[in-house]
Amino acid sequence: MSYTSLAATPLLRYLERIGFTGKAQPDLATLQSLHLLHPCAITFENLDSWCGITPLLDEEAVFNKLVMQQRGGYCFEHNQLFLRVLQTIGFNVHTLSARVVTPDETPLPRTHKVLLALVNGDEWLVDVGFGGMTMTAPLRLADASVQTTPHEPWRLQADGTHYLLSACVQQQWSPKYRFSLERQTRKDSEMGNWYVATHPESRFRNDLIAARVDQGGRHALINNRYSYHRHGQSSEQRELQTAAELQTVLQQTFGLRTSGLPGLDARITGLFADKQQAPAP
Repeated sequence: MSYTSLAATPLLRYLERIGFTGKAQPDLATLQSLHLLHPCAITFENLDSWCGITPLLDEEAVFNKLVMQQRGGYCFEHNQLFLRVLQTIGFNVHTLSARVVTPDETPLPRTHKVLLALVNGDEWLVDVGFGGMTMTAPLRLADASVQTTPHEPWRLQADGTHYLLSACVQQQWSPKYRFSLERQTRKDSEMGNWYVATHPESRFRNDLIAARVDQGGRHALINNRYSYHRHGQSSEQRELQTAAELQTVLQQTFGLRTSGLPGLDARITGLFADKQQAPAP
């Protein structure tokens, strides 16, 4: 699957957005740097689908939203933008799809978009859009040992015709998703995007979700519950009490421009109205 390359000026705007100051070239050092900076700068969030809007996946819409408008998005948007950036720089990279693994092994559709890059003859799993557990470094596909990243250790294990991706969280290995090496097309992404944005049981439609990493750990928001998970330390967790407080967290902690998004104010107001009406346990 090939995307239209970004012109020099849009590429520079993306690099400025994530804070990349080196020379962008198709090598492993550049890939590793971009893979860390992207999720630190561009938040994973589902404000559109939570407000009843199906995100647009055309190239300019994704670029304008994540780069120019200083919004975030979910996997179809993050990894589409990252694919376009990498191809513009000169990387050999294409799209795969994955099936998220739940703690209870509930079967789920293949609705997570990931990338595979070829660098110096090695294949690397690339994924800057996996929510609260977005990787902060690419992983070498052929390496079944534990691979270190700026955040958690990860590992990739061959699982028949598929690969299983797991992360070590609080000294416990937790499976995240399975994927095959079958290439995906634009239509595959469009179908998955439509499903997760519109299906009545999709959590991206029913729950407000935001996530961003920084050098010290991971910020996470689910509805009005905010958490900050530090490396090797106890997590900070608190329940946001008002719509204004939630808006402040979205804007300041997650760096999102939320003004003017249709339906957001009403959705946030309704979230806290539901909390107030819930019966006491």
